[in-house]
Amino acid sequence: MSDSFFEKSKGIANDFIQSIVFLDDKAYKTDAISTSHDFDALKITQVFAKENKICAVYNPESESDIDNFKSIANKADVVILDWQIVFPQIVEKGSEEEDAPDEPRGIYTKDIIKSILFEDDQPRNALKIIMIYTGDFTILESITEEIHNEVFDSSDNYILDKDEFSIQSSEVKILIRAKKAEISNGSNKEKYESKMVSYDEMPSFILDEFTKMTSGLLSNFALMSLTTLRKNSSKILGLFSKEMDSAYLGHKVTIPKQEDAEDLLIELFGDSVKDLLFYFNINSILRTKLIDSWVEEIIKEEDYYLGQKTFKRTIKAAKDLLKSSEESIEQRFAILDSSLSKRDKSELIDNSTALFMNNETRTESENINKMFSKLTHHKSLFIPKNTKPKLSLGTLVKSNKSDFYYICIQQKCDCVRIAKGEERKFLFIPMKVSSDKFDVLTPDGKKLKKEKSSFSIRTIKFICPDDNGVITAIDEGSKFVFKQKYSNPDDEQFEWVLDLKDLHSQRIIIDYTTQLSRVGLNESEWHRRLMK
Repeated sequence: MSDSFFEKSKGIANDFIQSIVFLDDKAYKTDAISTSHDFDALKITQVFAKENKICAVYNPESESDIDNFKSIANKADVVILDWQIVFPQIVEKGSEEEDAPDEPRGIYTKDIIKSILFEDDQPRNALKIIMIYTGDFTILESITEEIHNEVFDSSDNYILDKDEFSIQSSEVKILIRAKKAEISNGSNKEKYESKMVSYDEMPSFILDEFTKMTSGLLSNFALMSLTTLRKNSSKILGLFSKEMDSAYLGHKVTIPKQEDAEDLLIELFGDSVKDLLFYFNINSILRTKLIDSWVEEIIKEEDYYLGQKTFKRTIKAAKDLLKSSEESIEQRFAILDSSLSKRDKSELIDNSTALFMNNETRTESENINKMFSKLTHHKSLFIPKNTKPKLSLGTLVKSNKSDFYYICIQQKCDCVRIAKGEERKFLFIPMKVSSDKFDVLTPDGKKLKKEKSSFSIRTIKFICPDDNGVITAIDEGSKFVFKQKYSNPDDEQFEWVLDLKDLHSQRIIIDYTTQLSRVGLNESEWHRRLMK
């Protein structure tokens, strides 16, 4: 149906997808003899132009061309590769012409895939559709298995589908498809014809496959936001005009700590992005156009088991719950079933995520909650690979001598501008693993609760090793470690775990200082109870 959640998601994905790049050694060939491996560059660019997409076709003639293409492929939304790349043979004058030596099939294609998806053998965590587009339909299975075995080392994180000729993770989808060709064999026709894609079918096929990866509420929100930023990039650049350079420098030289001027630019740019999304009503689109369709398409009407009680979870009740303006959460949940007891509603509130999951996936609700918690709390989700963490407000570390974790509560201004060789004391609040209530969730899912007692606070001394003005972790291969001043190998060390978002860090400080400021008195109990 045209109004389905998937169709709406397709529209959002279509707005986002801008660039498609092809690599094919038969592109731009003018040979009179036509084969199934031919590639019509003009035709494919015309097809995508009709869909308002930027389409580029590359015909590599050397290994250096392959290297150049890698950087282009990393910037493209969709990458489509030929399987066998054969470079033109260069015959020196006076020598007898020989057949070009065959390169192992797929060697360059696999190398390009690795460069797109991995950096220093670590996943780039980039959303990508990669398609292998070959003229030989009989090798689709072998290509699929070879890529899974050699590019992904048969990892369980990348799901191999031999029937669909695809490999997929949560962020990557590789599809192996054939160019259109006539199939005379009946069994081959049934097996391979549906895995052939013509030029005219290509834009629709790519859009469907991309949408299958991104048709979710949060992913649609992210795509809409990124599309809005793309469309308004000139406006943002106009706001940060070079005409204000002198005002910026004037600001910089008139503040006590000049380094704060660069931090201000980051804050201003972040605020500009938030303001832009706010005025384009991205949140309103999610609320008014997508949530109802998501419920209709995803939620099944089935029995919901609640302790000793069972009630029918309906699509209508789920939609009504999401639209309710009732401020009392307990009364709001009565929409689901009027016979629910206070205890039942309390249990539903505590497990509200499971309410929007079907029976076959409901056991995963805690894992889903943990993923969302990390998104809302962890600043270091965006830390570049191989970037050394710096000790500052909200840095969580783990002692190698105990089960304790420590959260740094030193204000940012006291974590910077440290002279080389200078000692600096940092304040930490201890945190221990909890099985119930918690304050911080670690990347590996451990729940941590802070120690509230006033005497639990800990001071640890570090020394600045260079002129960068901050305490930087040491890269020990599989982990980053903060070491105490003049620490010996056997001394206590602190492994970096994560950086918490600023406001969450400030909340921990306020909670702790509130505990410090409490006043304990011996007084008339009658008087205490009547105090305002």
